[in-house]
Amino acid sequence: MNMTTVRNSSDTTVDISVVIPSYNHASFIVEAVESIVRQTFSNWELILIDDGSTDNTRSILDQRYRDNKQIRLVYQENHGAHHALNLGVRLARGRYISILNSDDVYHPNRLQTLFSHCNTSVCGLIFTPVTPIDTNGNEILASAHSWCYLYAKLMSIYRQRGAGEALLTGNFAVTSSNFFISTTLIKQLGGFRKKRYNHDWDLMARAILQGIDIYCVGHESLLSYRIHDGNTITQNTLRARLELKQILQSLVPKGEPYFAKLVLQMQTNMRSIRHEHQDRVLQRVREGYDTHIHKILNDLQVQHQQVLFEQQEWHQKTVSELHVKYQGVIEDLEAQYVVQIDALNQTQNNLLLQIGSQECLLAQIQNSRSYQFAQFLSRSFTGIKRLLGLLK
Repeated sequence: MNMTTVRNSSDTTVDISVVIPSYNHASFIVEAVESIVRQTFSNWELILIDDGSTDNTRSILDQRYRDNKQIRLVYQENHGAHHALNLGVRLARGRYISILNSDDVYHPNRLQTLFSHCNTSVCGLIFTPVTPIDTNGNEILASAHSWCYLYAKLMSIYRQRGAGEALLTGNFAVTSSNFFISTTLIKQLGGFRKKRYNHDWDLMARAILQGIDIYCVGHESLLSYRIHDGNTITQNTLRARLELKQILQSLVPKGEPYFAKLVLQMQTNMRSIRHEHQDRVLQRVREGYDTHIHKILNDLQVQHQQVLFEQQEWHQKTVSELHVKYQGVIEDLEAQYVVQIDALNQTQNNLLLQIGSQECLLAQIQNSRSYQFAQFLSRSFTGIKRLLGLLK
């Protein structure tokens, strides 16, 4: 195992060791750690095991918490959440272990409430009610929400029938982030087994087998459980259920009716589980196609805009180049046009002068005596012709 410890905390005895297994939750890790720093209870240590994150989790943690004496940062290659949790338990110096996953959030008085309970009552594996939050940290309060509906059902079964019966239906504690247990007791249970999806459920089942009480403290939510696409169990529901069935089969002792009933119930539900998985896969495929088509349309629109832009640029460039190329020709044509216009104007002026000269000559002819005498003779000849016509 390649493990790097950034800083060793002091040897001062602490009451509570908070263990955070972290993997690729750079977006949430600071909020998780700060929810511990802001606890009203102060005698705690934080052991954060980063399980080979490939995002910038390490740089964030080093920058913010490297010098914090209550926080121990440990970096290792990826071995799974169960391995990180068990390493944190082995390194813990506190009387109690409190687990927090790197995407969840403690409420400020959680540690004080649970520590006070264990100091005044028999303390097995204890937990509190949970509030679901979304990716952005907003509370999900709608009772019709599928998660809220299932959680309310599980808690109702737990309060009416106890932990054993509730575990037949599902993980009523929801998450290992909700576990608070003495260090001695979790070591007695053997820690977490190598389970990708159900290591928390597996620990609870083994606790019940050993007669350890699983108890909900109070009615007030002291943990925010984040629901997002990166939740491990939502990544493959079918595999999670199959893993749960394997856990059950490995736990069933001969002649134990409770767990035999549990295995039978799980086997009966396998067909509906497969259908649920198929529906989920189909929905993801449809969403994938919708996303793919939407991306294609966006790409085509971008390409269309780019073509229009390139065409406009080409047009402007071509017009500019043609203007430069034929500028001399245009100027020559304009010069020839001006010369021709001037010549036409000169011709027009000459014609006007000739017309004026002819008009003057005509006036002179009309005013001459010979023209007037000729007009007189013409009129006289016309009159004689009319008179002769009358005499006939």
